[in-house]
Amino acid sequence: MADVRYEIEVKPESALVEVRFASSPSFSLIEQVLGQLKNYISDGYQVKLFGYINRECNYLRAFMLALSLFGKEDRISFINKAKFSKAERKRSKILMQELRRKGYSAKQISKELGIPLKTTYRWLSKEAV
Repeated sequence: MADVRYEIEVKPESALVEVRFASSPSFSLIEQVLGQLKNYISDGYQVKLFGYINRECNYLRAFMLALSLFGKEDRISFINKAKFSKAERKRSKILMQELRRKGYSAKQISKELGIPLKTTYRWLSKEAV
């Protein structure tokens, strides 16, 4: 029961289903996944959706409102994988550029900003393009 865009793990011993999205899921993808899980949901399983999910999206807010009308809002939870918000990432990228202009290495930038070295390299490579 897997797709390249997401992975589903069912844990019957704890009545839990975990879904991990490879990228930011669209409403239709979330709808598709939850459609596959409706039997688990009706059987009382907790469903946790992990991904780069913006809980402020209108479709997610409407979905959670609909669940709350039936007293089921605790059944499904969205866990955002993003460690930092968009605004925090933008601010860090600006600081990274300033540090780079001052001659800091990627390792020094990573340590100074508290971001993973791999992320620093990725951001720096995008700046070079």
